[in-house]
Amino acid sequence: MMRAALLGTGERLRALDLLLQAAGTMVLRPTAEDSADQIAADLLFVDVAPSALRGLLNALQPGPRDTVVLSSRGLDDTTGRRLSELVEEHSACLRVGALAGPLLYTEIQRQAPSAVLIASPYDAVSRAVHTALRSPACQVYRSNDLTGAELSGALVEVLCAALGAARGLGAGVGLQALAVSRGIAEGGALFQRVGGNPRTFAGLAGVGELVAAASVQDHPGLRRGLALARGERDPALVSLCDALLRRERELPITRAVREVASGEGSAEHVLRELLEQDPGSEF
Repeated sequence: MMRAALLGTGERLRALDLLLQAAGTMVLRPTAEDSADQIAADLLFVDVAPSALRGLLNALQPGPRDTVVLSSRGLDDTTGRRLSELVEEHSACLRVGALAGPLLYTEIQRQAPSAVLIASPYDAVSRAVHTALRSPACQVYRSNDLTGAELSGALVEVLCAALGAARGLGAGVGLQALAVSRGIAEGGALFQRVGGNPRTFAGLAGVGELVAAASVQDHPGLRRGLALARGERDPALVSLCDALLRRERELPITRAVREVASGEGSAEHVLRELLEQDPGSEF
């Protein structure tokens, strides 16, 4: 029987817990003080805020024989680097992967079928995660595009917040469809710049997550956007937008979300600016 350790407290880990058990994988819940040697798991699933990842790695101390799978999404607050790069730089771990796509606890709790993507340049990582998660309750797709999966997850955090803000302002279906379609265009622009595979964003990691956000009322990204519509600030979202904009400046929705999350502009003002732009050709 495979042994999977869950490190963190996020909703995605709660969903993973259910999916791992459904697949017959033994789930371990180590303490924050346990090292990878003490845990002795086949897979170490990590879901913490990007700002907390370095501290977790220092305590966990994963080694060359450990496999770290990131359920966390986002980019490093300080450097803007991908989270898998932090794992490689701040530990002796050689095998790392990232999960992408919708992992919605409320959906999985009611036993709705789900699907995820495991991305890793190491086939052994993808195979192990496939074995640990695959069941009638969960389809597991594999990819070697780790860069694309992580950047998709980061951009989706921003786009889901934009969709939630639009919904919080009472936007109709047409405007929400515009937010989703323009978000997909931003994904294309970003991937053209960074060299990731655009098909990764077109799959579960990007478009699939946006479809889920548009369909599920309690999607975490929507809740974040609803808070923006109420005038709440979100410093972590500002940092994420900054990291994405350092890679590609022509991301108008990302720039608009940054403005709202920092308090530099109201959600209503930014929404009006986006609508008043002359879009020209769609593609």
